[in-house]
Amino acid sequence: MLTLGYFIFKDLVYDRWRSLLTVSGIAVTVLAYLLLSSFAQAFQVFSQHPQMSSNLVVLAVDVIDPMESSLDEGVLQTVQKIAPDQIAQVFPVIFRHLNIQDQIMEIRAVPLEQMPTSLALTLDEGSWPDDQPEIVVGEDLARIAAWKTGSKVKIYGTDFLVVGLVSSGENNSGAIWMTYSEGQRLFSMRRGFQVGYLCLKPSANPESVRALLQADPRISSQYTVYLESALSSGYYQVYHNLLTLSHIMGLVALLAITFGTYNTTNLSLTERGHEIGLLRVLGFSQGKLCGFLLARTLVLTLAAFGVGWIIAVVFINYHRTHIAMGLSAAPIVLNLPPSAGLLGLALAIIFSSLGVWLTSGRLGGLSPLAGGDG
Repeated sequence: MLTLGYFIFKDLVYDRWRSLLTVSGIAVTVLAYLLLSSFAQAFQVFSQHPQMSSNLVVLAVDVIDPMESSLDEGVLQTVQKIAPDQIAQVFPVIFRHLNIQDQIMEIRAVPLEQMPTSLALTLDEGSWPDDQPEIVVGEDLARIAAWKTGSKVKIYGTDFLVVGLVSSGENNSGAIWMTYSEGQRLFSMRRGFQVGYLCLKPSANPESVRALLQADPRISSQYTVYLESALSSGYYQVYHNLLTLSHIMGLVALLAITFGTYNTTNLSLTERGHEIGLLRVLGFSQGKLCGFLLARTLVLTLAAFGVGWIIAVVFINYHRTHIAMGLSAAPIVLNLPPSAGLLGLALAIIFSSLGVWLTSGRLGGLSPLAGGDG
């Protein structure tokens, strides 16, 4: 084993520039896999089903992003008239995406009394906002923005005081919440509000009520009624697709190692055909030579994986402390679990070994004559 290690060391030092290029190439591939794995880990949080809700929401017809919706008080009055015995209460929600501190954040303005009841927000710290420039902030957003109770946040040129931190069972723990009256003053209501929220009575069947409202021409001509849980599930599917895509791209990235090691090993065999042919004459079997190439490639792969791992960890730590990213009112927090690293290492070894194996057939045909293939 020591002899094998010595020959590998001498070979790598002799061919040091190509060895460095090989390590660099594999390290880039490993880095791509690790970063994709960390993004997949972040999307894993978003792809989990939100808590089920029996409430309904009303948006303008043909609108996907709630911010593009525009409603007026008339639609709330209409839905109450259509199903007065099944709807307990209705209220408007102002919905905006704004650039705050160089990050796109979600702002929701709702009646104060609906925050802890209909929207099931839990006040973890501080107090609820009053009808003045005050806000409560989702716990995830507060963490990445380094906000706490007493912090000031400038929104549309107005300084808002963070008076509380809240949590929620759904994927909106990255939102900023203010009272509806304050939202009206801030946004001047030229576009009305964006979402009509319908709280049903416990005895009501949500799908039946939704179908009843959607069948009424006063609603269907301008608005679309969704089950709140169904709307959330639509976002869930998007996140699930992003998760799947990240896994596929990560696997493809590692698969590139096979072609890299194949090309490197094939070139080495071409340039060193004479030396390898002499070793065959001296009694080295094809299996031993193949083992040497595999061991050499394994050393390069392990070195490259270590380099890629270090760069990935440095980038992820920098991202978590200096770069704020969010998706649908929740922050994207990169994290690289050990399981992803171990799986990547195992796949890197398998794919690099495959590249060597694909060239091993040439060993039997190498001859000491003319330094090439016999």
